[in-house]
Amino acid sequence: MTFRLRTFVGLLLVTSLLAVFGTAFLVEPGRIEVTHHDMRHQCDEPGLRLVQLSDLHLQAIGKHEKILVNQVKELHPDLVVLTGDMIDRADALPLLHAFIEELGPIPLFAVPGNWEHWSGLDFVSLRAAIEGHGGNQLLLNELSSFTKGKRTIQLIGLDDFTAGNPDLGLLERIGYMHNHCVTTVLLQHSPGFFDISEVRRLMSLGRGTLCLSGHTHGGQITIAGWAPFTPKGSGHFVSGFYDISGCRLYVSRGVGMSIISARLGSRPEIAVFDL
Repeated sequence: MTFRLRTFVGLLLVTSLLAVFGTAFLVEPGRIEVTHHDMRHQCDEPGLRLVQLSDLHLQAIGKHEKILVNQVKELHPDLVVLTGDMIDRADALPLLHAFIEELGPIPLFAVPGNWEHWSGLDFVSLRAAIEGHGGNQLLLNELSSFTKGKRTIQLIGLDDFTAGNPDLGLLERIGYMHNHCVTTVLLQHSPGFFDISEVRRLMSLGRGTLCLSGHTHGGQITIAGWAPFTPKGSGHFVSGFYDISGCRLYVSRGVGMSIISARLGSRPEIAVFDL
């Protein structure tokens, strides 16, 4: 190989690497993708729209967060669910409060993720930050419901599997309401929860409409669709829909980033479900 050819190849490699790093650190983290999922069943009543936001990892309330909020509002959801890792340090709690305030009067339900536990966050303060806005609720191994007209969503919110203590007893409530206009949604931050044999057994006893998780970030850095790394608690799940015992599971790629402030091949996501 001649000197000129070696120089050309070297410059090409450096340029390609710079382009990849520029995309991963500067471009893709802000390229939020809205994914739409029509899961309306046979019911004479109008559907409900649920928006899932996962893994916000809030570091500021800046331009990116305001764009995110505006995108959510433009979707006209009936309710929003936050599936964990909203913040990853205790002193970021005011950011979560401000973010929820920006969302306005949209009913909101949240469950904790592993970082809410690992940060040493006071959960009494976390509940106050979330529930200080209208009828919002933090579901920590709790049941709740949302009703609009004659349609009801039964919500089962579990503590995080990776760092918390989810109450398996609540799984027996999956599908206990047999009215065809009632939708059951289970919220659990870490999808590896659904790989546990006892969970699979309990889930098989009923039938829920939808299970929602996050945690994986879709791998955050992927190579041609392959995720070389997912965090502990992910199980065999990466992103998208999975058919599991007793429910259809959706694993969100989430919005924020963890460990490194980069994404590649796994765009941040707002997931929209018409139920």
